[in-house]
Order: sequence, then C-alpha cells, then structure tokens
Amino acid sequence: MKVHFKGTRGSIPTAPTFRDVREKVVATLLAARGKDLRSETQIREFVEKQLPFQHGHTYGGNTPCLNIETGSDEFLIFDGGSGIRPLGKEILESGNSGKTFHIFFSHLHYDHIQGIPFFAPAYIPGNKVIFHGGHETIEQALKDQMKTPFFPIPFDTFAADISFETHKPGDILEICDVKISLFEQNHPGVSFGYRVDQGDKSFVYSTDAEHTSPAHGKEYPYIDFIKGTDLLIFDAPYTHSQSIGNREHWGHSSNIMGVELAARGEVETLAIFHHDPAFSDKEMDEFLAHTKKFLDRSKLAVRVTRPGIPGAPSPRAHPTEVIVAFDGLTFEI
Repeated sequence: MKVHFKGTRGSIPTAPTFRDVREKVVATLLAARGKDLRSETQIREFVEKQLPFQHGHTYGGNTPCLNIETGSDEFLIFDGGSGIRPLGKEILESGNSGKTFHIFFSHLHYDHIQGIPFFAPAYIPGNKVIFHGGHETIEQALKDQMKTPFFPIPFDTFAADISFETHKPGDILEICDVKISLFEQNHPGVSFGYRVDQGDKSFVYSTDAEHTSPAHGKEYPYIDFIKGTDLLIFDAPYTHSQSIGNREHWGHSSNIMGVELAARGEVETLAIFHHDPAFSDKEMDEFLAHTKKFLDRSKLAVRVTRPGIPGAPSPRAHPTEVIVAFDGLTFEI
C-alpha cells in the first residue's frame, strides 16, 4: 500500500504569504554561498538533500485528504478537505475515467468536507462516487454546504453516479482489496478513525480525536484498534501544555500523547497530522524535533519488569520513527 497525503493541515486551509516565500528564497541563497552549484543536477541535489525542510520545501496548507494506493482499480480516499481538489485534478490529468471513488469521512466538520464541491471527477458522467462514514447525516451535510448562500453550484450538478453508505464501529468492510474497520473517537460531534489492513500490512487514520484521562488507564480500547500497525496517522496539532490548557476539550491531541499511544500500541511509524494552521514551516520543523527528542528520552527512561530483575531498564521499541506528514508526502507500507 502507498499512502498519498494530499492535505495535512487542520481547521482551515493556509497559504504562504509573499514574505514567507521571500524568506525561503533568501535563506536558500545564503545557504548556497560557496557551494559548487553550476548544473541543474547539483542545484536540485542541494535543495533536496542539504537544505533544511523549512527552506527548500513546505508542509503545505490543504485540509485533510488521503489517497490510498492499494492495487485496486477503484480509488480509496479518506476525507474531503481542500486537499481533494488537487487530487481530483491529478486524476483527470492522468486520463482516468469511468472509475469508482470510495470517499470515507472521519466526520463532517467543514475542514473535512469543504473540498467536495471542487472534486472534478464527481462532475464526469460515467464515474461513480460512494460517500462512506459513520454519521447518518453525510448526505445532508454535503448538500447543505452547496446550497445558497454558501455555494453557487448545487450538489445535483454532479454528473457522476452518487451514493451514500453509513457504517458502524465494528463493521469490517472489504473495499479496494483491503479490509476497513471503524472506531468511534472523542471529538465534538463524534469522529471516526479507520484501520486499513491488507495482508500483513496495516495503517490507522486517526484524525480529530482527543485522548483524555481514560487514555492513561490500563484498559484503553484505542490501543487495541491501533495495535501493531505499520503507520499511525495521528491528530496532534498541539503541544502537551496546549492540550491540557486553554485548548482542552477542543477535540484534538498532542505530539506527546501520540508518542505514548504509539508506543503502547507497538506502532512502527507515527505520522503527526492535522497541523495547527498558525504553525509556519519553521515551527513545524521545531515541533518535529521536539517530538523526536521526547521519543528518544522516553525510550531511555522507560522501565519494565523482567523476571528476577524488577524494574530493570529496557529500551522502548516503538514507535521506531516519528514523521510530520506534509502535502505531497507518499508513505509506502
């Protein structure tokens, strides 16, 4: 499986300002002083391998959308934030037509559905779009956001074959050559996480979820849901202090909680997701560095009980890696 991240920002789409772009150019030129950069190959290698991510790249500003490559002829998509617009554009440019699109929603807050009116394949006759989720009001929400005075084009303008399917936690769906299960999450209005299994490979898409005091208990159902996955895509726009401070009960979690739960769930890779729209690329780099530092410290500090050696130190094995997802990232499982 390949997970293509098309939108990773939370709450509202963000775009770089002219000052942001200017500072990236200035930082790049300063870093290039004294370098032998005469050929295009040398220049590209310098930008891609030597520049800090914040200078040579961007984490992006589109709201949540993932495209999952499973080997199936049908498309598997999670969430319809603004990231689904460039995905639709790519699909049309590749010449795909007469295709089936399965779009699963974590929930119906605007940042997760706002790209649907701009999903070009939905306007093409012969295509089929199936909207999936755990909420009974999916159809109403999608149609309402395209009504006057919110949008000039009504939902009925879609020319593809449109249908809706509602699922419940515990359901096992076999779609696009994978098995998909739902998990109800703590978020205003309720959100749903999804686990995707294909053979011995798996990942969990878990955005917009707040893990409160029960998460620290010995029995926490979420741990079973994420157990042993290769990739956990985890909602973490906040630091630990923000998540227990004035942003408590906003329905989101922290990077620290992500590391702790991933460790308990024996997750291989933790991907931080649903980034704070106020964070710059520089701040995202710092956020990742802070998360990795915490992971390294926790691996050294963790204690387990060994037979005959109570409290002996043992390195924590999971997660083996922490990344910050960005628009355009492809993660192969």
